[in-house]
Amino acid sequence: MGHVSRCIGLIHELINQNNEIVIACDEAQKHVFEEYFEEVQFVHHEGYPFQFGGKGHFGWDLLKRSNALRKRLAREREELAEIVNSYAIDLVISDHRYGFCAEEVPSIFLTHQINLPVKWYERGVNALHQKLMKRFTYVWVMDDEHSSLAGKLSQNCPENGGYIGHYSRFSLYPKKETKSIEAVLVASGPELYALQLIKEVMSDPSIPSDLHIIHATSENFPNQCKGSWKEKDELIRNAKKIISYSGYSTLMDCLELEVETQFRSTKGQAEQEYLLDVWKNRR
Repeated sequence: MGHVSRCIGLIHELINQNNEIVIACDEAQKHVFEEYFEEVQFVHHEGYPFQFGGKGHFGWDLLKRSNALRKRLAREREELAEIVNSYAIDLVISDHRYGFCAEEVPSIFLTHQINLPVKWYERGVNALHQKLMKRFTYVWVMDDEHSSLAGKLSQNCPENGGYIGHYSRFSLYPKKETKSIEAVLVASGPELYALQLIKEVMSDPSIPSDLHIIHATSENFPNQCKGSWKEKDELIRNAKKIISYSGYSTLMDCLELEVETQFRSTKGQAEQEYLLDVWKNRR
């Protein structure tokens, strides 16, 4: 859903430039997009078959699913070819989906990671990432030319790439002059890790007792906020402090909101660990 979140501002800009938009997404993502856009078309498109064990072993979790992920990537390219032909698409934008690349029309790879945060023995993963990016006509990097938010992850933009700045759906709202809520916990990411964050934060005695919790989960936590994304947007906009994982979409949101933050990194998630350091050390 972080990818959904960061695409909302970009789609809004593309519509303002008189583009006709077709969004390929699953049903849960469609329900979110429909809150923000009336003038777009949708085509059903399934995500990648990720499965996470919740113990922070992301590399092992991905390795176990590698065959299924490869098959999904190959099938995705075939599905995209059908979408391009059926809807007369003349430009494809892929938010870090390697298989969403068309041969018939220009394709853009949207990312904040030119370089993956891998260890020396995982350099093959980064090499594969670079190879797959080269299949695309252009690369759009969601950062500025100084790599102020993603640090080394967004440095060394390729010749066919460019920095497009930071995007947040909260740029669609006016700035809040005064805020009435002390703190909001935004629990994002894979379900198991989001639930871990909620339980960890709720057990912290320094956290305000009237903490508002935002996450779509079936468990009944105290002060958990129900309702649509736009209703939850109002809570987030009124918050004096955001507590969350340090995912990149969340960082862009908090940069736009100019809000106090209390971030934690998902266990074993090297990207979030690095981004958390960049956020703490930014000027």
